[in-house]
Amino acid sequence: MPIAALLFIAGSAAAHAAWNIRLKGTGDPETAANLAVITPGLLAGALVLGAWGLGLVQITPAAAVLGVAAGAAELAYFMTLARAYAGAPISVVYPIVRGINPLVAVGIGTLLLSEQLIGAQPWGVVLIILGLVALRPPWQGLRAGISGVALLFAIAAGVLSAGGSAIERLGVLEAGPLPFLGLTWGVTGLLYLVVAQRRGLVWKTTPNLALTGSLIIGGHLLVMAAFAVAPLSVVVPLRESAILLVSGWGLLRAREATSLVQILLRVIGAVAIVSGAVLIALG
Repeated sequence: MPIAALLFIAGSAAAHAAWNIRLKGTGDPETAANLAVITPGLLAGALVLGAWGLGLVQITPAAAVLGVAAGAAELAYFMTLARAYAGAPISVVYPIVRGINPLVAVGIGTLLLSEQLIGAQPWGVVLIILGLVALRPPWQGLRAGISGVALLFAIAAGVLSAGGSAIERLGVLEAGPLPFLGLTWGVTGLLYLVVAQRRGLVWKTTPNLALTGSLIIGGHLLVMAAFAVAPLSVVVPLRESAILLVSGWGLLRAREATSLVQILLRVIGAVAIVSGAVLIALG
């Protein structure tokens, strides 16, 4: 794999961890996600449309369709992720969302594309499943103040993230990282503006919201740059290294676990998911 791809993936993982922590740290993740995305999203979209109007970039019909699809997927992802954060700790939600991602990719490859798991990849799948079980042990039911609905939203966010990544990989190959970033986030920002108006929210920005939005879109640009030089099956699993950063923050800084058993289960779950994702990526 090119060194550039590794740098892009590492940077995107750090940015992804940072904005998720900032989002969870707000009193209202749903409102924060909504308002944080609108301004930078609309700016990114306006810049790309302006460049297209001046003939500086080419946007094919296929790229436009993929951009709309990716933008809608991003909106659905953010809405489900925010709902999950509203009802469960980040040290549980984030690893579930990111752990579902490579499992969906493997499922699509094996069930729809007739691909086969090779080398250590089957063990990677097993590790991710065990990690997910450790994060939310079935025998614990819905104790510890974790909403079952929040867990369902976390799973949905993971599926949407995986689907969005596949669309973005195709879009980047069609239009390039920067144009497709603008297309995607222009659509997401516009859709989120409609959502904000329907909810009666006032469209505004603050330094904190601007920073969160910049981390979201900047991290996404790094992901798209990685998609331009490395395959989806490698980029997506290696991004899951952010799980360790986010879970560590949730356990150590936010003190989300109240017992030694909870701490151990969440640490084991996070490490197992990251290890499994790496095994899937490396084969």
